[in-house]
Amino acid sequence: MKRSVPLSQTQDLAGVSPVSQTLVRGLDVLEVVAAGPLALPALANRLGLARSTAHRLATALLERRYLTLVPRQGYGLGPKLLELGSCAQNQTALVRVARAHMESLAEQSHDTVHLSIGDAGTALLLERIPGRRRVLPSLRIGERMLLTQGAIGQALLLDGSEDAWRETFAQDCGTAASSAAFVDSMRTFAHIGYAFDPGDTDDRIATIAAPVRGASGTIVAAIGLSTASQYLHEDRLAAAGADVAGAAAAISQDLGRPSPSLSPSGFDASNASVHRIERRSMLDRGLSHKNGEFRSPEHAKPLEAGAQPVHDPAIKNSPRASSQKDGVT
Repeated sequence: MKRSVPLSQTQDLAGVSPVSQTLVRGLDVLEVVAAGPLALPALANRLGLARSTAHRLATALLERRYLTLVPRQGYGLGPKLLELGSCAQNQTALVRVARAHMESLAEQSHDTVHLSIGDAGTALLLERIPGRRRVLPSLRIGERMLLTQGAIGQALLLDGSEDAWRETFAQDCGTAASSAAFVDSMRTFAHIGYAFDPGDTDDRIATIAAPVRGASGTIVAAIGLSTASQYLHEDRLAAAGADVAGAAAAISQDLGRPSPSLSPSGFDASNASVHRIERRSMLDRGLSHKNGEFRSPEHAKPLEAGAQPVHDPAIKNSPRASSQKDGVT
């Protein structure tokens, strides 16, 4: 991921008023600290400023809660930015339109629901609605994952050609890696209208994701559902896929997409046999990726943390939680 360069390092501030210069340098501080907490000497060095100047800027931002002091690390982003980020999300049309449908899906499924867009060759997480099950997501709003390494990214790619899928796979995994298994699964996902990862790997997280389309019919986002793999068994997979695809269709309609075009064959739970065959095929080909196979954090992060077995009375022979208080409601 490219790191942003402070504005004052890319343009001449000679003709800018002192007040404006201070504002620009204050913004530079925020952009530099966004990459991770920095001690004052490192902050001054990165900005090319005297320590006294950097300290003065940082102190002002601390007072306004744009920065915070992280013990033994230095200056980090403060809570005021979280407040502004939340306001920005609420004002974003896509998130505003999608949220009610996401909340409904999370309530219906008891699972975590998330919304992502394609950005700079990655899937960027815009919003997340936690479910009632004890599965703790590790990907935070604003973080990214590779398009080919999970159902949410693959849903964003559904309209691509096979050549485009191969090219994206090569970019994410290297030209030496074989794309045959990936392209084969993408064909199935394009046919049924959504992507899924059964979660039969160490992280034990299963994910289903479907594309959200704008008024023109192009994919503008993807809505996904993530849960412990024990909750997405073969008997539930097709029905859950239909629910996710239905939520995506509803969001698309609210964005101006005509509803008659939103009924791919995969929305019907009768496609269970397709899921069963494809699920087995994915395991045989080793297509389900482990969280540890994601690249460095600056490129991508796993969608969910590992899930522990959780007792669910609705599932026969479901393992019991370690204590009564950890049970799932």
